[in-house]
Amino acid sequence: MPFGLIAMGAFWGVAIKLWFVDGPKIPLIFIGLWVVGFFGIPLLHWSGAVFLVFECLLAVILLLIERYKSAL
Repeated sequence: MPFGLIAMGAFWGVAIKLWFVDGPKIPLIFIGLWVVGFFGIPLLHWSGAVFLVFECLLAVILLLIERYKSAL
């Protein structure tokens, strides 16, 4: 399952980079959403693929926020 590792690496890499560049406010919100998805999706008995899509969406949104903040 290399796609899961890529998504996880992208999410955490961008979250840590944004934390150092802009402060903890936005990364903490996304880390909280990630934790809710990590524990909430299995509780709903949904597939692991749902979490993978959720994690990818969080990573893409976080990456867009980071690119916007770095352009300012």
